[in-house]
Amino acid sequence: MNITILTGRFGMGHVKCAQAVEEIIKSNNPNENVSVIDFIDYCFPTINEAIYKSFEMVVFKMSLAYNALAKATDKNSIIPFKSVFMKKIDQMMDEYKPDLVIACLPLCAEYFSEYKRVNNESTPLYVYITDISVHKDWVSDQVDAYFVGDEETRHSLVKRGVSSDIIHTTGIPVSESFFTVMPEKDFNKTQVLIMGGGLGIIPGKDVTLSALNKSKDVNVTIVCGKNEKLLNHVKKHYKNINAIGYCNDIPSLMASSDVIITKPGGITTFEAIKSETPLYIIEPSLEQELENARFIETKQLGKIVYTKEEFSSDDLLRFVNDKKLIDSIKRNMRKVSSYFESSDPVRLYLEAA
Repeated sequence: MNITILTGRFGMGHVKCAQAVEEIIKSNNPNENVSVIDFIDYCFPTINEAIYKSFEMVVFKMSLAYNALAKATDKNSIIPFKSVFMKKIDQMMDEYKPDLVIACLPLCAEYFSEYKRVNNESTPLYVYITDISVHKDWVSDQVDAYFVGDEETRHSLVKRGVSSDIIHTTGIPVSESFFTVMPEKDFNKTQVLIMGGGLGIIPGKDVTLSALNKSKDVNVTIVCGKNEKLLNHVKKHYKNINAIGYCNDIPSLMASSDVIITKPGGITTFEAIKSETPLYIIEPSLEQELENARFIETKQLGKIVYTKEEFSSDDLLRFVNDKKLIDSIKRNMRKVSSYFESSDPVRLYLEAA
């Protein structure tokens, strides 16, 4: 069986989701042939880096414009560069001959759905939604199954006309290493992990870092991703903070931490849930982040500080040192995980067959 997983580097969450799905498939079905494809790299091999750098610039510099664009495209059915994408997907189908296509990026779901519609293509399309919120681009009558993080996402899809029968509440997939790592905590100090995702977007940056740098009661590690400018900035100005670049050992870092300060990306949120590490969210700004933050707040998985001005190291330390609260959050994280279905797409494919 040939399985093609489509993703893209519009934030590393989509890539990590694709990798987690690949891992799940190979763990449960070692004989299956799985290919993970960066859809933008495949379709635009000569200008792919320019496309991704433009996206990063918009997210870094123009979050308000990003939100406005997200809202506008959620109301209008526009498929730009349709002929280009259709030709590339046709090429991909000939090259990989997939029996099942999986989309971990809304762009991939949108364009492969259109390909199915135009060509009367019968290859099943499974979609893994990587946030709690649902944008129009995820939704199509050509999708054969949805895998979602929470019942709230299921309800949003149903409101958009999707049959509840094809929606599976699995949690957002994360690497199996988050299930197996045993924490090694330093109980002499509070262990704080700051994560900015692959793009290194740190919530409340200097306000947060300055407060933590002065505190003698915490050990702080910051993961800057591929943001070398941030890495150098932290090393130069915050001597008491351990700054590292892109890291492949996030499961161990999470397991050894008492709290994670981060932006509320979908993947990061569910990695924290699996690690049972409470979340401390500062200044969510993008539309999908705000929805994820509301999910964290509703399920009581951590604390949301909606503006950087509200942040203080004293408040953070009160949060992590409140053992009763932390134990309650950990129980809530276990409770959230307890109702998930299997996220193995091959199992569903075989059941459908």
